[in-house]
Amino acid sequence: MDIAEQNRRIHAEIPAVGALRLEVVYADSSRVAVRIPADGNGNDKGTLFAGSLYSGLVLAGWCLAMERARESRFVRPWAAIVNSQVTYAKPLRADAEAVAVFAEEPHLVPGARNWAHISVSIGDEVAFTGRYAVGQMLKSP
Repeated sequence: MDIAEQNRRIHAEIPAVGALRLEVVYADSSRVAVRIPADGNGNDKGTLFAGSLYSGLVLAGWCLAMERARESRFVRPWAAIVNSQVTYAKPLRADAEAVAVFAEEPHLVPGARNWAHISVSIGDEVAFTGRYAVGQMLKSP
């Protein structure tokens, strides 16, 4: 899926992405990068708000899980964060880029219970690990 289509889709499916102005800047089935703009996502300390950063981290992982599900020929794929851990080692004062990769190479099978373990980082300032459930919708919503 091209970047413009990826951004159109996330903005349509996850309205909060638009409010935070998060943007996918790179995506394939092994790596996704999401831009988190400082403008509008700051806090009272002049740094990026941890909640905005967390949203970008989760979104990068979600996009990566969805890309791999599409590559694995899932029909109407879905992904959901199940659990995560994040460490904010240093404050960020400028635009950030969250880069997601697989912590473990997933083996996704349509119709099975699937898990994707994903690592996302923003340089050495923020580290995130998350486990996503991945599947496909069998019935229309």
